[in-house]
Order: sequence, then structure tokens, then C-alpha cells
Amino acid sequence: MKFRTLKYHIRQGVSGILKNRLMSLAAIITVMACIFILIISLCIVENISYVINQFESKIGVNVYIKDSVPDRDVSMLEQKFKEISHVSEVRYISKEMALEEGKGSLASSDSKLWEGLEKDNPLPRSFVLMIDSSENQRDVIAAAEVIQKSYEEEIVSKSVEENFKTENVGKSENADRTETSENTSEETENSSISDSSKDASGISLEEYKKAEMSVIGAEDYKYKGIYKIQASQSLADSLSTIKNTIRIISIILILVMGIIATGIIINTIKLTVLLRKNEISIMKYVGATDRFIRGPFIVEGLLIGIIGSVIPCIISWISYDEIIGAMYNEFSLLKRLFEFSPSVEVFSFIVPIAVILGGGLGVIGSITSVRKHLDV
Repeated sequence: MKFRTLKYHIRQGVSGILKNRLMSLAAIITVMACIFILIISLCIVENISYVINQFESKIGVNVYIKDSVPDRDVSMLEQKFKEISHVSEVRYISKEMALEEGKGSLASSDSKLWEGLEKDNPLPRSFVLMIDSSENQRDVIAAAEVIQKSYEEEIVSKSVEENFKTENVGKSENADRTETSENTSEETENSSISDSSKDASGISLEEYKKAEMSVIGAEDYKYKGIYKIQASQSLADSLSTIKNTIRIISIILILVMGIIATGIIINTIKLTVLLRKNEISIMKYVGATDRFIRGPFIVEGLLIGIIGSVIPCIISWISYDEIIGAMYNEFSLLKRLFEFSPSVEVFSFIVPIAVILGGGLGVIGSITSVRKHLDV
């Protein structure tokens, strides 16, 4: 399309809006009403999703470890937990930190209940595994359980080896006392080493170790390292369900509003085109192409759609901060529980959707309305 033709279409489109002020205003108001409803609905959906994400960021898997676990193993376990997929952060909470958090969670008058526990702190050490999404909690728990069992096998293996060696060395020393004094200390040591492969009953170290490890993970088994993995799976499942429902509602909402708005806009623009059907007929008789005739009406519909969508976006953006501020002032508890989504984040995706939808509907309405009158 030549620039001169495009310029003509734009000029005629603007002129058409000004000439038919009343019908153009009706079309703009129609678009504004539809976009307003869409913006309000999307604001509600976005804030629900934003609040859910805040709750999700606080959901974690708590991993409790025994006091007997050495510090070097704590660092090793922390690194393993960080390597788990979907774990965004790993926080180690020492006994002292757990005590301080317990004090801070209570009112100042109740915090005295914790006094005197510094010397004999009953609270356990733990890791908190923060998860990127509630949908991945089951996978994170499964991975943590693998680490739990693997570390328990290490502990049991070392314990069995030490006990096995201690028992056999003791038995060897007792046997050495019954031997003649001519036996050298070197022979005694060799006897201890050679006999340490089996205990008094003839069971080898590997057999003994295998028997001890076979019970790891049993229902009544008491772990010596990571003794508990705790998480609220029901809450995670509920949040995941809500998020998926919100996504579906958002898609359905946009589709339904688009269909309704298209129908209303087409009927409104039809009235505008109907008033100018004689103008269209004359242009057809003098040889104007359908594309040339349709051009000004497309520009007109596009402008009506954009104006009808930009105005509610501006009004909604200004009103959004005022409404949120009033809600915080009226219900001060809300801000302690959660925060609403900032207006910039909300309207950074709502404005493009509204403008594209409004402009697109205006163009579709114009093309559909003009088509009937092009057959002369």
C-alpha cells in the first residue's frame, strides 16, 4: 500500500469518527464497558495468583537431624539438598536459631516461657528446603528421602565396622593372654587383623553389615542421622489446584469477553456503516476496489477499539492504587498476612492485552460490517 493511500485512509477514518460522533461515541463506550469488565476480572485473577505465590514461597520441606551429626556432615548434607531440582533455597537452622525463632514467634509476655532453655536446648537442628512451586513438593520430598537413606547407610556402615573391629580386637586380646609369653607383639597384631574378618559366630563383616542395613527405612526404624522429613502435602496440593483453576478461568474469561465484545461492537459499528451505505455504493460505482473502500472503516474501527481500551486502562490504573491503599487502611491485618500485586506488575500485562483486544475487535467489527455493503 502506498503512503499516500494510507494517509488517505487514516484521514478518512478520523473524519468518519468526527462526522458520526454519536455512533462513534456509542461504539467507544461499548468497547470501554467490555474492557472495564475484563480489566476488573484480570485484576482479581492476578491478585489471587500473586497471593498464592506468596504462600508458596513460604512452603518448605523441613528436614530434622540428630544432635550427634557432626558439623562436617551438616555441610555435606546442605550441599546435597541444594543440588535437588526445584529447591530454590536451603536454610540451616541451628539449635540456637530455632530457640530465637521460637521466642520471636510469641508475644513479649509469652517469650519468658523460653527463658532458661539456652543451657539445655531441646529444639532440634534442621534444614528448610524452599521449593519453587507447590507442584514440585512431592518430587523434592522423594529426593530428600533418598539422601536420608543414603546418609543413614553411611552412618550404619561406619558404626558396624567400628563395633565389629572393637569386639574382635577384644576377643583377640583375651585369646592372646592364654598363649605363651614367647609370642611377640607382632604376632598378636597379625592375629587380631586376620581374625577380624569374622566374629565369634563365624559371620563376616559384609554379612553383618548387610543384615543391619536391611532394616533401614522400616516402619519402626529409628534413624540416627536425618530422623524426620516433614511437609504439608495437603496444603501444597490445594495451592497447586487453585493455581491451575485460576489459569483455566483466565483463559475462559478472555475468550468469553472477546466473543461478547465482538458481537456488541459488530452490531454497533453496523449502525455506523448503515448510515454511510450510500457513500459505499457510490465509491463502488466509480470503480473503487473493496480494499480501498474497506480501508477507512478499518482505521475507524481500530481507533474506536484503541480509544475504548486505553481510557479504561488509564482509569483502572489510577484507581487500582487508591483501592489497594484504602483496603490496607481499612483492614490493617491484610498487609501482615499477604500483599496485593503492585500496579506496575498487574497493568504491565493487562494494558497490552486490553489494547490489542480492543483494537482487534474494532477491526473485526468494521470488516464484518462493511462486507455486506460491498456487494452492490
